[in-house]
Amino acid sequence: MSASESTSAPRLRRPRWRDPRLIVGVLLVLASMASVVALVQNERRTVAYWAAATDIAPGRTVEAADLVPVEVNLGSAGGRYLAASEQVPAESTVVAAVRAGELVPAEAVVREDPKSRRHVGLTVGEPLPSGIGVGDRVDVWVAQPQESGQGHERPELTAKAVEIAEVSTQSGPFAGADLVRVQVLIGPEELPEILAGKVADARITVLPSVGGK
Repeated sequence: MSASESTSAPRLRRPRWRDPRLIVGVLLVLASMASVVALVQNERRTVAYWAAATDIAPGRTVEAADLVPVEVNLGSAGGRYLAASEQVPAESTVVAAVRAGELVPAEAVVREDPKSRRHVGLTVGEPLPSGIGVGDRVDVWVAQPQESGQGHERPELTAKAVEIAEVSTQSGPFAGADLVRVQVLIGPEELPEILAGKVADARITVLPSVGGK
């Protein structure tokens, strides 16, 4: 290579800190790092929501002792649950069972039941099937007494997929014959027939509703 060719060849120079390209590169790296840090911090950020301190049956008035604040990160699903920063209105009730430890859905706490359901106590002569309890849905079958006073008519489905609010056991008139009393939430359409059956001393049977869990 001649001296003239060597002189005309471009020389590699170290980039100076004032080089705009170097400054832009550093800024891009810093911005990327800041985004990662912000993302991690956002994922770790928690918000306090109300959770059930004990099982809350549907139709029950919510009291302060029923709720406990829990710090969780729900992300975009946070609006579905009751934030602990909001006070539960007085005389509020739940329209669906909330198990102990579960977050309280915002739609479950209302001032009035939107379906206008009423608590009705039903006495059945046999235990509920295993695993069926408060918050589960059952079908109510009513067998009216025959006009002769002997026996009952064929059972008819009177209320479908009603929610259980309370279950208790009472001693029957005979030794060893316990009666099960079930509180259910009955809508206005089924209420008259259910009450008529109670007055007529009809035989009432409660069965698990298909898919009623």
